[in-house]
Amino acid sequence: MKKALSSSQISLGSTLIVALLSVVPLRVVAQTATYPGIIVNSGSTNTCPYTISVLPSGQATYTVCDTQGAGEISPSLTTRFFHDISVAEPLSQLPYTSCGKSVSFGTTTKVEYKKQTSPDVSCPSSDSRVTDLYDDAEAIQQELGFSTNRR
Repeated sequence: MKKALSSSQISLGSTLIVALLSVVPLRVVAQTATYPGIIVNSGSTNTCPYTISVLPSGQATYTVCDTQGAGEISPSLTTRFFHDISVAEPLSQLPYTSCGKSVSFGTTTKVEYKKQTSPDVSCPSSDSRVTDLYDDAEAIQQELGFSTNRR
């Protein structure tokens, strides 16, 4: 026969569970949930280099032409970006296809995540993982709305 717990036993048990849940998992979640996806564009003779850091929450910071800014990426684009990163991992093993680029206008675009760096994703590729990351990088830059023009 099972013995019923008293209300003080239930209260103590609930308090312990809440205390454990609020300390251990949050620390683990905080470490993984705040790891940014980073987009690095080299710039060119005619355009400024830029770096964009996107958190899974959609919060983004960027540096372009030595100017810093911040914004928020739409939930759908943020979700797509992190999904595309996970599909492409390990980023360093993505196929690289070289392409001719203008000395004045050519740029490179790389994606970094958890100490991984992709090859240049701006060259046309038959691998959808590469093109998806490039499309995401372009869309994120457009949503943030900053100019890469040199002043």
